[in-house]
Amino acid sequence: MRQMKLWMFASILTVCGAVSVNAQTRQGGWFSSAWLGASWSTFAGDIEDAKGRIGIAANGEIGYNVTDWFAPSIGLTNVYQGVNYSVIDKNMYLDVLSVPLLANFMVGPITLKAGIQPDFILSARMNDISYTDQLKTVSLSVPVALNWQFYTDSDDDLWFVELRYHLGLTKMNKGDMFSNGWRTPGSIRNSCLTLTIGYKCDL
Repeated sequence: MRQMKLWMFASILTVCGAVSVNAQTRQGGWFSSAWLGASWSTFAGDIEDAKGRIGIAANGEIGYNVTDWFAPSIGLTNVYQGVNYSVIDKNMYLDVLSVPLLANFMVGPITLKAGIQPDFILSARMNDISYTDQLKTVSLSVPVALNWQFYTDSDDDLWFVELRYHLGLTKMNKGDMFSNGWRTPGSIRNSCLTLTIGYKCDL
C-alpha cells in the first residue's frame, strides 16, 4: 500500500515534468501539483493527556484557474498520523487518506487555501493491535493552508513550501472506550499540521 502511494506521488511529478509550464497563473488553465513532507498530529476534543507524534504526508492535486487569483482544486492526501496517550504510555498510529476540496486565493507567490475534506481511516494500530473498528471510517475536517512559491527554474517550473492544518469537525470514535483503558468521555477529532515541499505545473 505504501509503495503504491509513493508511486502515485512520483507519477504526478513525472506528468508535471513532461508538460510545458508557465510560472504565471493562466486564467482558464488547469494545473497539477504534488508534495511530500512531515506531519505533526494528535487528537483534539474530549480526551486527556494526548500528545502529538511526528509522521509523513504526501499529496497530489489538480485545479482550474477560474481567474488569475482564484482556483478551486481537489486533492488526495495521505498522512501517517500518530498520538501518544501518556496515561498508559502507548502510541497509536493511523493511516489516513483525505480528499481536500479547496478554494485557492493567489496573491503573487503566496496562495491561501481553505475548504473541507472527508478523512478515511485506513488503519489504526497500537502495539500491533488493530483499533480500526473502534474508529469511524469517515470523518470531516477543515483544511487551511499557506503556500509560498519560492523558486522557478529555467523551465519555469514552480517549487513551493506549504504549511497546512487539518481541524477535525466531526468525531472519529464510535464509542466512549478504547480497549486497554483508553477512555474518551466524549468525542475525539482529527488535529494535524503538515509542512511540505512540492512542485506545481500547468497542464
